[in-house]
Amino acid sequence: MEVKIDKQKQGKVKLTITLTPKEMAAHFKQAFDRVAPTVKLNGFRGGKAPRKLVESSAGVARILSDGLDLAVSDSYFKATREEKLIPINQPNIVINKYPHYGHTVEEVVEEFEYEAEFEVLPPVTLKDYSKINVKKIKAESAKKEDVDKVLSHVIKQNAEFKDVSRPAKEGDRVEINFDGFIKHVKMDQMCSKNHPLILGENTLIPGFEKELVGLKTGEKKEFKIKFPKDYHGKEFAGKEAEFKVEMISVKEIILPKEDDLLAKKFGHDSMKELKDAIEKNLNMELAEKNQRELENNIIEAMLPLLSVEIPDSLILREIERMISDFAKQITERGLNFDKYLEGIKKTREDLLKEMRPQSEKNIKVGLLLGKIVEENKWDQNDPEVGRKAMDFLVRELTKK
Repeated sequence: MEVKIDKQKQGKVKLTITLTPKEMAAHFKQAFDRVAPTVKLNGFRGGKAPRKLVESSAGVARILSDGLDLAVSDSYFKATREEKLIPINQPNIVINKYPHYGHTVEEVVEEFEYEAEFEVLPPVTLKDYSKINVKKIKAESAKKEDVDKVLSHVIKQNAEFKDVSRPAKEGDRVEINFDGFIKHVKMDQMCSKNHPLILGENTLIPGFEKELVGLKTGEKKEFKIKFPKDYHGKEFAGKEAEFKVEMISVKEIILPKEDDLLAKKFGHDSMKELKDAIEKNLNMELAEKNQRELENNIIEAMLPLLSVEIPDSLILREIERMISDFAKQITERGLNFDKYLEGIKKTREDLLKEMRPQSEKNIKVGLLLGKIVEENKWDQNDPEVGRKAMDFLVRELTKK
């Protein structure tokens, strides 16, 4: 096999690869051996029929094509490995010389020559980081009020709801239908059916829930509220709205007792054990948060030392991956992604622009860790090698 390399601009490389008739004969024989068992001929077991009959039945063109595919796949992989090239996209293949089909040098006659054009991972340089020092983050521990807050949430999750005929009061769970209007025009974004809420949690517009206190099941009410000037929905900020509300149901929330019986529902023998488990989980979350913050500080300290020109195609592929992940998250919430973009008044082109800086950073982080792997001569195929590189940087940059 002969390989000629032409390194072009913007990280593009063109390989001209030539295979001898002997090499091609081996690939054609391999293709034939793969096809032969699939050809059914009367009087012969699979793969045992004479070559001419197999070629006549399967078609020489098919075996020739399979042989060429095998030759390209095998030689391209070997060439990129020998030349120490790391392709970042699928190669564009152009065949310059076709050989004859055959199993021997005499049958093949001609050489097989093709060009493979592709982009490669750009050269990466990393300046000396031996003097970089990143301070460790002081360990935090869960506070009693944090444990109590989680426990309160656990208790509320196990609450019972009892229908009541009395007027609604703060702390009740209610369901309502409501329609909102601005200047007598009904706004779809301000309407909902069977909307659940707990009075007093103030999850809706400030002042809205107070208007519901005192209503009984089946009662209706109309009232006006002015949106705050800093309301997140800019189209409503500072405007006065009129609401028509119907109380669908009023339920009293009955909380379970904070005792060992409740703890047993969560696999613990006592409330002390349950609280200890909550505290342990909170401490683990704090430790993970601190570790993420430390790693981010290390990345921010290291990236300025990295020098690389990232191909635009690599940036665009990373953006597409990010958009795909984003769309998946939106879809999993039961929303249509295109409708969601319409709702936030953005297009895919807007996302491409907005995500570009983060895309470039993601790629640089990957290249940075890859450089650490290369410097330490670790196995790049190890699925945990990225984690290994990050742990190495944490140790090196925090030990001073």
